[in-house]
Amino acid sequence: MQTDEYGEIWGFRALIPYKHIKQYKRKNLSHGVSTNLVGAFELLLETYPSIEETIRNYYLKNRKKTSKINQKVLHKKFLNACREIGLTLNDYPFNTETNAKKALQRYTKKLEKLHFLNHEAQSKHDFFTKENQNSPLLIRPYQRVQFDGHRIDTAIAVVFKTPEGDEVIEVMNRIWLLVIIDVATRAILGHHLCLNKEYSSSDVLRCIRNAVVPWKRKSLTIPGLKYSSNGSFPSDSLKEAQWGLWDEFLYDNARANLSNIVRDRLTQIVGCAVNAGPVRVPERRAIIERFFKTLEDNSYHQLPSTTGSHPRDPLRKDAEQKAIKYRILSSHLEEITDVLIANYNATPHEGIINLTPLEALQQRVSRGMLIRTIPEEQRNEVAFFSMKVERVIKGNRQHRKRPHINFEGVVYHNEILSRSYDLIGTKLTLLVNTEDLRSIHAYLPDGSEFGTLTASGKWGISPHDLKTRRLLNKLRNRKIIHVLNEDDPVEILQRYLESESRKKKNVRNTLSTLNRYLEEYSSKELNDQKNLEKSKKQNELEGLETRQKHEQLTDKPSSRRLTKTISY
Repeated sequence: MQTDEYGEIWGFRALIPYKHIKQYKRKNLSHGVSTNLVGAFELLLETYPSIEETIRNYYLKNRKKTSKINQKVLHKKFLNACREIGLTLNDYPFNTETNAKKALQRYTKKLEKLHFLNHEAQSKHDFFTKENQNSPLLIRPYQRVQFDGHRIDTAIAVVFKTPEGDEVIEVMNRIWLLVIIDVATRAILGHHLCLNKEYSSSDVLRCIRNAVVPWKRKSLTIPGLKYSSNGSFPSDSLKEAQWGLWDEFLYDNARANLSNIVRDRLTQIVGCAVNAGPVRVPERRAIIERFFKTLEDNSYHQLPSTTGSHPRDPLRKDAEQKAIKYRILSSHLEEITDVLIANYNATPHEGIINLTPLEALQQRVSRGMLIRTIPEEQRNEVAFFSMKVERVIKGNRQHRKRPHINFEGVVYHNEILSRSYDLIGTKLTLLVNTEDLRSIHAYLPDGSEFGTLTASGKWGISPHDLKTRRLLNKLRNRKIIHVLNEDDPVEILQRYLESESRKKKNVRNTLSTLNRYLEEYSSKELNDQKNLEKSKKQNELEGLETRQKHEQLTDKPSSRRLTKTISY
């Protein structure tokens, strides 16, 4: 019935032959030189509690600031505490070769173990007793969602060209998958693949945007890869879920998640409560953690370039060489991930009585559990990547410097601003789309719209985001790259990243992110141009039909009406 060091009853374990259920307890401290020091340190702390208090106070105080304890400083404090109580050179610990340094290290390891177990037990106890038992069962869709990021267990190749024109295939750092899942129905609302070594606040916002904006199927290029007949996302399969908004957003305490811009967009645009929760309690987001495990086991671990679940996993053998051999690129992983998650939404789930997430969502919406959505008139104005800043108009009439503003190292102006010398010194409010810095919207101090300002030179032609602009400015300030007025800065950055990708993995991730951005914007502009031409043709057809109907009503040919003259 006695308890062990962890508070558990020994029970039948105490009957195991030669099993020690009690630690050795020394009776006397040694004086003078001695080789037998078993139990001396424990007896010292028991005899002089002030020494143990000194050690514990230093440990607990520094454990809150850093995870690593300075053993040298702690040993010095320990010896000072021994001198303060009157121990001499003939007493323990001064009569040992290392002054009980090893014994002190063993004791701090024991403290670390007990502190970790107590902290974990208390965190889990608080979670299960306070949150789980007091919160009702969630059945309403979009009432609560969970967000998290997961580093994918597979090596990815990147193909680029050197300045000499040679094609090179290298391996970049593992990339991240960001996901938002609905707690009530287990449906994946949206996802985003981050190609950088670590995901940032802009990647979190992209995942949020993908969960709100209606999903569209990708044009698949991998032979044999296809969506299942029912595979989809809630925003595509259910009209009531298009532009759907959730009420509570659960995430962990990562720096990207806690940024001000993420919190602002969640509260202002989505209009939800933000709940970061306690630190180091993954059980709080058990649903999304289990989804990541399912995704890895059933998909990513089946790829030839998988890195496995741990460093000694036999699956990770020659993962990087296989990624290069089979040319497994990030674009392939994007297609695979999109198909996997869409098919997951159409797969029966044990957590919802073997219904598929889409079926559970459909049934609950049909029972009157409505989903809050963005009003239709506001959908074109939703800006997840907009930021508001203020800039003062610069210029000098005497030196013939036309009025302009500076934003992130680039000059912006338009025709009206360039000739408005009386506005020099006026503070403008700028609404900046961080995904496209070629132009920004400006507003006067009284709130009236001043118009669109365009970046000077090639900055106003080549699409680029805020992250790319800051990287360019950083390299320019360090004199690593040089950009002239007639140069395309994005093209220069692309060539620099291609040359550095031979040596650095991080640069390969940055290059892949930039290439994906440029591809997305080129396809977007192409679609916009097609839609514009389609709209023009439709307007022309509608105008022709209107004229024909008018001619039929008047019963007069258009040629006769056009040739009719009036005399005065």
